[in-house]
Order: sequence, then C-alpha cells, then structure tokens
Amino acid sequence: MYSQNRRGISEYNFVASTAHETRDPHELVQLLFIGLTDRIAMARAALAKGDREARAIAVTKAQKILFGLSDSLDFKAGGELALNLDSLYNYCLRRLTKAHSTEDDEIFAEVMDLMVNIRDAWKEIPTIKNLASVQ
Repeated sequence: MYSQNRRGISEYNFVASTAHETRDPHELVQLLFIGLTDRIAMARAALAKGDREARAIAVTKAQKILFGLSDSLDFKAGGELALNLDSLYNYCLRRLTKAHSTEDDEIFAEVMDLMVNIRDAWKEIPTIKNLASVQ
C-alpha cells in the first residue's frame, strides 16, 4: 500500500508541476480530474483498438491520479464528504482494475460517468482567482 501511495503522490506532483505554477489547490484538483477523465478516455480508445499496452498505461495513470486525489482528502475538515469521496475513489480504483482485466468497456464507461460528474461539479466551485477578480 505504501508504494501505491508514493505512486499516487508522484502522479499528483507531476500534474501539479505542469499546472503553470499555480498555487491554488482547487485548480490542482481540477487538473487532476481532467487528467483522470482523459486517461479513462484513452483506456477506452485503446480497448476499442485492441491495444493492450496503451490501455494498461492509461489505466495505470488513471489509478495513480485516483491515489493522488484520495491522498489529498482532508478527513478532518471534509468530514462525511471526504469519507464519501474516499469510498468513491476506492470503488473507481477497483472498477478500473476490473474493466482492464475483463476488457469491459461498460465498466470503463461507468467510472467515466462518475468521474465526469465529480469533475464538472468541481468546476462549479469558485476558485481563489475567481473570487479575487469579483472583488
């Protein structure tokens, strides 16, 4: 489990370093969700093409992002919401593994729908930059 957390943190740090040096944690999480849904889309495309290697790479990257998202949760401040998100991320990790191992696009689609809903909801949350520009 420790190595999974390190991989998740590594993926999180990689995305963070490509975020144009942003300091807004909200934007970093938003980038993670974009990266996650992009990787799931790549896995689905690779499945359709029969490209197992590309699918494995995309699924692995998606899983690393999910580990990063899970590691970023603040259970003390987030309370029940953080617990629910952690459960959802763990569920999606298991489902991605199943989708990959069984070559089941319906499972990939399920995870994609779940993560798109969270990604889109996250976009609606005001950022520090947006709040500053309103004032």
